[in-house]
Amino acid sequence: MIVPSLLNQLVELTGNASNAFTIALYKVDPDDNVLALRHYVSLSSNFDTEAIIAFGEGPIGTVAQSKQPYLDEHFDQDSTILGIYKKNEDLKSFLALPVVYKKLEGVLVIDSKESYSLPTKQQKIISGLANQMAWYLNQEKRETLGEEPPESLFRDLISYCRHITESPEKANVMERLMNVPPSILPCDGYAVIWFDSDKRGKVSKYRGFNKSVANIAIHLGKGLAGSCAKNQCPVILRNIADRHTVIFGTEEEKEPFLSLIAAPIVFNNHLYGVVICGSNNAESFSELELNSLTLMAYSAATAIFCGTTREQWNYNKNLDQITGIPNHRFLTEYAAELEEDIFKNRNPACFLSLQVSNLPELYLSFGVKHGDQLQRGIASTLSKILPSPKYIFKFSETTYIVILISQERSSALLLKEKLKLVFNKAPLFIDGHAMKLNTKLGMSCFPDNGKTLSQLIGTSLTKTTLKASVETIITQ
Repeated sequence: MIVPSLLNQLVELTGNASNAFTIALYKVDPDDNVLALRHYVSLSSNFDTEAIIAFGEGPIGTVAQSKQPYLDEHFDQDSTILGIYKKNEDLKSFLALPVVYKKLEGVLVIDSKESYSLPTKQQKIISGLANQMAWYLNQEKRETLGEEPPESLFRDLISYCRHITESPEKANVMERLMNVPPSILPCDGYAVIWFDSDKRGKVSKYRGFNKSVANIAIHLGKGLAGSCAKNQCPVILRNIADRHTVIFGTEEEKEPFLSLIAAPIVFNNHLYGVVICGSNNAESFSELELNSLTLMAYSAATAIFCGTTREQWNYNKNLDQITGIPNHRFLTEYAAELEEDIFKNRNPACFLSLQVSNLPELYLSFGVKHGDQLQRGIASTLSKILPSPKYIFKFSETTYIVILISQERSSALLLKEKLKLVFNKAPLFIDGHAMKLNTKLGMSCFPDNGKTLSQLIGTSLTKTTLKASVETIITQ
C-alpha cells in the first residue's frame, strides 16, 4: 500500500529544494480531462485550493494537453491567468512540468518571486523528482480503483512462456525471448546475453541499444548484466536519471534509458545468460514487469536445459556403453554425413577391422569388470597407435573398425602389421592379469575396394558371416 504522506513529503522536499513561493501537484481526472489539486505548499493567502484546471486552459492546462514543460524565467503577467490564484501575486518566474508514468498522471507547478530562480541544473533535479511523483500517483490511482493486472496479461504471459519452453533448439529460444509482445512487456530496449563455459558473457541479440554493445565483453559482478549473472537474482532500477549506470561494461556508449530491469537465465544453479529491458522513462517498471521478465527468462533456461539433455541423450545412444566410442548405430544414422566427409575430395582412405575372437572366453575367465577394462584398453591402444585424422567405431560386441583418413595403402599396411604385433605377440595386462587376445585384422582401401562405407567395412572384415550382415547393419 502506498502511504499518501510519502507523496506529500516528496512535494514538500521539491518545494524546499527549489525555494518556491508555491509548489503544487495537480493530478489528472481522466474522465473529465481536468486537473485537480493533490498537494501543495504556498506562502500565498490567495492560493485557490478548489481550482479545477481544464486541459488546454492557461499555461498549466496547456502543459497537460501537450505533455511538454513550460518555463517562463521572467514572468511579467498577472498571476491570475494561471488559474490557481484568486489575486495577482506579482510572480517573477514560473515552471510547469508534466508528471508522466507511461501516461500523464498530473502536472507539477512551481513559481517564485525571483526572476531566473530555476537554473538548468535545478530543473534537472526537479524533473527527476517529478518522475518519482508520477510513480506514486500511478500507484495511488491503482490502489484507489482496486486495479489489478488484467487476466489477459497472465493468460498471454503463460502462453508465451510455454511458447519459449517448447523451443526446439537454442537459436529458437533466443529468437522467442527477443520477440516478447509489447502487450506482455513494453520497453524501449531489449538485450539477451549468453555466458560461455568460462563465465564470459557477450550480447547475442539486442534492439534499442547502441550497436557497440555487440563487442563488449561482460564479466561476472561488473555492471548490471554482470551483477545479475553473478548473484543469479533479478534486478530493478526504477530511476537512474541522476546517476551513471554501467549496463554491460565501462567501454559502452551512454544509453538513453532511465529505468532498467534484468533477470538471469538460470536453471538448477546453472547460468546460461541474462536478459535486460530498458525504458526511456523513469519508473516505467514495477515488480509486475520484473516478475514477468524473470518468468520468461526461467522458461528460456528450462528450454535450453531440456534441449541440452535431449542432445546428450541422442549423443549417448550412439556411443558404446563400455568404451565410450561411437557404435554401429552411429554408422547407421550418420552414414551419409560420414561418406560426404571421407570421400568428398576423393582422397585415399583405409579401413582397418579388428576382431577379438576370444573376447567371450576372456569375460568368463576374468569377470565383467576386467573384461570391460580390457575393451577400454583396446580402444585406447587403437587411438594411441593409429595416426589422426581417423574415426574409431565399436562395430559389434567383438569388432572394432578404424577409418584412416588420407592414408595410402602402403602406410596402412605398416600400421596393420604394427597392430598385429601389439595385440597378438604379447598379452595385455589388466590389474596385473595377463589377458591374451586372439585377433584377426583386415584392411580395405578407398577407392580400390569400394566406394561406400558398407562396401569398405565389409571388405575389411575377415569373417564372411560378418561380411554378409554389414550391408544390412549400415543401410537399415
